Amino acid sequence: MPDTVKFDGTIKSVVHLLEHIGYSKLTELPQAHLRMWFRGQENKAWPLQPGVYRESFQAKTEDDRLERERQLTQDFRVESAGILTRHADDAELYFVQQHYRMPTRLLDWTANPLAALYFAVAKEEETDGALFLMDAFGLATTQKIRQMKVATGQHKVFTDAMKRIYWWSDDFPFPNFIFPVRPDHFDKRMMLQKSGFTFHVPDHGQLTKAENDTLQSYEIPARAKRGLLRELAVLGVDEFSIFGDLDSLSNRLRRAYKIH
Repeated sequence: MPDTVKFDGTIKSVVHLLEHIGYSKLTELPQAHLRMWFRGQENKAWPLQPGVYRESFQAKTEDDRLERERQLTQDFRVESAGILTRHADDAELYFVQQHYRMPTRLLDWTANPLAALYFAVAKEEETDGALFLMDAFGLATTQKIRQMKVATGQHKVFTDAMKRIYWWSDDFPFPNFIFPVRPDHFDKRMMLQKSGFTFHVPDHGQLTKAENDTLQSYEIPARAKRGLLRELAVLGVDEFSIFGDLDSLSNRLRRAYKIH
């Protein structure tokens, strides 16, 4: 996201976040728990792009991008088989890849605004961050998609997209729109983070107001990050509540006891 972007406001405290959510009126919508999505980014300059659409993916064409993604997903499936605690279908494995930092067409969102705020402030203390919120149903309204609000991992549009990637089959074209998808919370991280994702396709690698006119963005000044981390810790939001693993627990306890 370029520095010239016009933000809808600034967040310097948890109270500011709650005020902006209130002003958005999203909490008053039917099924607000399902459709109110948030995303935090430690750098405000980053566009809303998933991994396979970032420059670091090094794909010059869409054919290039798909070929590289297919190879990565195949390798991940083969080499993760002995680590996963249960058999995962294509959709589940794709969600797992995203949560463990493999590049995919998924962009992370959460139904928990405090989790989004944590991701915006946990790193890059010298860099301004950003927090985004949107009505996930707005993707269908703005893009004029009928009969789709928030898909599940079993929705045909999503499973067909998985067949294009995992089966190396061109018989299943990608849709021509970005859509929201909510995974089953079979993975602890997804459960703790109340995960949702937007799935991105050719010609729609970046999410903007053109795809969802409810999208709002808020700047988080670098100088406010440390104070926001302290406020979140008081509210029980820290790396252990977000990731739920032993490394995160150890880090939290070392910090609490001032052990370096």
